[in-house]
Amino acid sequence: MAQNEITTCSSSDILRISYDICRFLISERDLPSLLQGVCDRFVSDNQHLWALVVLVDFESGGMVTAECGLQEHFPSIMEALKAGELPWCGSQIFGKLDSMSLQCQKEGCRFCSMMPPHEEASICVSIHCNETLNGFFIIQPTVTVVDEHVFTLYREIGEALGSALRKLVSEEAARQREEHLFLMEERYELALYASQAGLWDWNIKTGEMYTSPNHKRHLDYRNENGRLSGGTVAEQRFIHPDDRERVLSILNDHLEGNSEEYRIEYRVKSDSGEWEWFLDRGRVVERDEKGQPVRMTGTHQNITLQKRREQAMASIQQQLHDAVSNERTFLQTVIDSAGDPVIAIDTSYNVLLANQAAAKLAQKAIPASSMQGRKCYELLCGRKQPCTNDAYPCPIQAMGQHGIQIKLLHNQYHGNGVNNTFELDVSPLLDRQGQLYGVIEVARDVTDRLRVEEELRESQSRLYRLAHHDTLTGLPNRLLFKDRLNHSIDKAKRNSGKVAVLFLDLDRFKTINDTLGHDVGDELLIEVARRLQNLCRIADTVARLGGDEFVFILEDIINKDGAATVARKIIASITRPFELNSHTLAVSTSIGISLYPDDSQNKDEVVKCADVALYEAKESGRNAYRFYAGQTGSQRLEQRQLETTLLRQALQENQFCMLFQALHDLPQATVVGYEGLLCWMHPERGLLMPEEFFPLAQGSDLLMELECLGLDSIAHALQYWQEQGVCKQMSVSLNVTLESLHHPAFAAKVKQKTEEFSVLKGALELEFQEQLLVDKQSPCLAELRELTAAGVRLVVDNFGLGEISLQRLQQIPLHGLKLHPHLLEIRHADHGDVHLIETITTLAHKLDRKVVAQGVSNRQQHNLAISNGCDQAQGMYYSQPVTRDKVLHALLKQGV
Repeated sequence: MAQNEITTCSSSDILRISYDICRFLISERDLPSLLQGVCDRFVSDNQHLWALVVLVDFESGGMVTAECGLQEHFPSIMEALKAGELPWCGSQIFGKLDSMSLQCQKEGCRFCSMMPPHEEASICVSIHCNETLNGFFIIQPTVTVVDEHVFTLYREIGEALGSALRKLVSEEAARQREEHLFLMEERYELALYASQAGLWDWNIKTGEMYTSPNHKRHLDYRNENGRLSGGTVAEQRFIHPDDRERVLSILNDHLEGNSEEYRIEYRVKSDSGEWEWFLDRGRVVERDEKGQPVRMTGTHQNITLQKRREQAMASIQQQLHDAVSNERTFLQTVIDSAGDPVIAIDTSYNVLLANQAAAKLAQKAIPASSMQGRKCYELLCGRKQPCTNDAYPCPIQAMGQHGIQIKLLHNQYHGNGVNNTFELDVSPLLDRQGQLYGVIEVARDVTDRLRVEEELRESQSRLYRLAHHDTLTGLPNRLLFKDRLNHSIDKAKRNSGKVAVLFLDLDRFKTINDTLGHDVGDELLIEVARRLQNLCRIADTVARLGGDEFVFILEDIINKDGAATVARKIIASITRPFELNSHTLAVSTSIGISLYPDDSQNKDEVVKCADVALYEAKESGRNAYRFYAGQTGSQRLEQRQLETTLLRQALQENQFCMLFQALHDLPQATVVGYEGLLCWMHPERGLLMPEEFFPLAQGSDLLMELECLGLDSIAHALQYWQEQGVCKQMSVSLNVTLESLHHPAFAAKVKQKTEEFSVLKGALELEFQEQLLVDKQSPCLAELRELTAAGVRLVVDNFGLGEISLQRLQQIPLHGLKLHPHLLEIRHADHGDVHLIETITTLAHKLDRKVVAQGVSNRQQHNLAISNGCDQAQGMYYSQPVTRDKVLHALLKQGV
């Protein structure tokens, strides 16, 4: 039966959304529009059912939200957010500095009950802007998210959103600072204009100096008598030590006539002790007959504010430069992480941004950063003009015609000798006014995809057959059977006709698989299918539902006689011997028949009725057919199902106990081991032996559970006996079914138990039926050798009545043979069974195998076992099955 596939979220789809959001974040500068645009882009691509963004400003306590797809659910969500309540997933990552993402799997989350119902878990991603502004966004994918790369893309979207928010905050702060500085500059200019620059006039010979009244304290350094207090003018001013030599040098150069103008900026200590910037401008206006300076005049301006403004502007410009550089670096990192070539191009064909994958497709290998500012057609096509060839449609020209996101196909993509076919996903880049200023182009190599699509188209009929037909027999499978049955019943409804369903399987097919191997079983199924097809009319259908189960659909049936005729033909055909790989097999089949609309008018119920009738056919002795007989057959099937359910419940409630039957050494007359018998303490029927309930577990997982329980019980018993002073380790055997031995996990499970319980090694014996020795192709040989290597002894149970291969008997690593109880029943005058016991014993001893006489119930059988050389014996003559405590008492009494 075809299995349902789990739909998972494609990382390429999320990557496309990431690129779309990144392009949007580059151009959008309005906070509400930015947040709303991110939500819209999550939902618009049909990858997400809804999206919610929540930002909280810790400083002001304000909250900003945006959503898409929540509709009537949003008011209740907003009410909870205003009350200070956050979703469980949001609270887990809120305020984290590192980018985080998680799936909301909190049961009982109040916010989840407010959201639109959906089977998939929502995803929450943190958004970190700065110390005061943080938040998260929650999205609801429409499909299952299992790829870790998808979660990485979601976190990168969160980082990009945080970066965009930081940029908006930074730009707003810079704008405010610029406005503040502009206002300050305006005020400073008005103040300077109102106060004018300070004027000074210096008589160099007398040392007298005139200064503007409002600048007197900065320029006039005379004492109370009107004389200079000593030293030069420059020395008397409180000039910054780092500027003093430069001021004196420039002043002296001008006094000596080496410069046209005296101009210098320097720092002077103010009355408050701070250093202020001043600008001095002046020139010598009078010299004596010797050319010596006599008088010098100039201006003196306090330019501290101007200097500070220049420094502030330089700082702002540096910050803006750093922000742009960081933004470009971030975008470059994002697109470089993409495996597909990504290029952003403006409408003049200049490359704005490109990733490393795109750089590899250039005509000459260059770094991605070197592509910026160059023409795309020169780099990628080696052309001097934009592309006009239909094989290479120009993305810029195509975007100008359509104006929306488009896909283009380049049959042989340009660049670097690459001739694969690429699909270009071209999206528009719009400015704030909505005008197109470029495109972003993502190129995907679709060469392999196109080839696979072509191959899929060519093999469509073959794939259809594989999906609707059984691979082993070629018959219609369960899927096609249901379709044919629906068609037949619909036709019968229109024509007031009848449809017969014949449900059949092969009697004891599992025995064939267990003894001859699955290869022979498969060949048998193929031959059975061929015979069934030969019995089919054109309008009928025969299908294989699985295993050895087949089903017929017979159209245009008038009454039960027609279906019975076909059933008899099927039985006659199947009972003819099958010649398969040197094996001659005699097989029979049981058939259950139901009719539409006589037995049921429901399509599925018609099949169930046929299944119930099949069970009735098997209960009647097999190799027969039965029509659905109504409630009686159904009740029997329900009774069997009830018993199986009670058995499963008994396992859960530990209604089992382990009893032990002694194994006696005949020459020594001592107990040397026990056989473990897992019994069911049935609440109504009392103690049930294994043969009474083990058949209920066959064909289900209960069988393995029961035998594992038996292994655990034996291990605990061995540990208990050793802890109570039994020195010698006793062997304990457990009977296992052929079904378990053929189970691929059984040998591994037994080895696991021997490693878990060391007492089992060398002490555990597994008994299995003689049928395993019939065919040398049995798949169990390797598993049996693994068990022997793990310290487990193997014993054949009920030996002596079947057809065996002596070579096979020698190949299997056996420890002993348990004779079939029938051999000890002396019923024939010629005592043929007695001679058979002697022969088996002699052969076993030649092969170094012990022989156990099983089912000894009287003195005569005991003597018979001894006289024919049996090594050990077991039966009611010696003891009944007892509990582990009674075993301990007997062993201590024996002195073991």
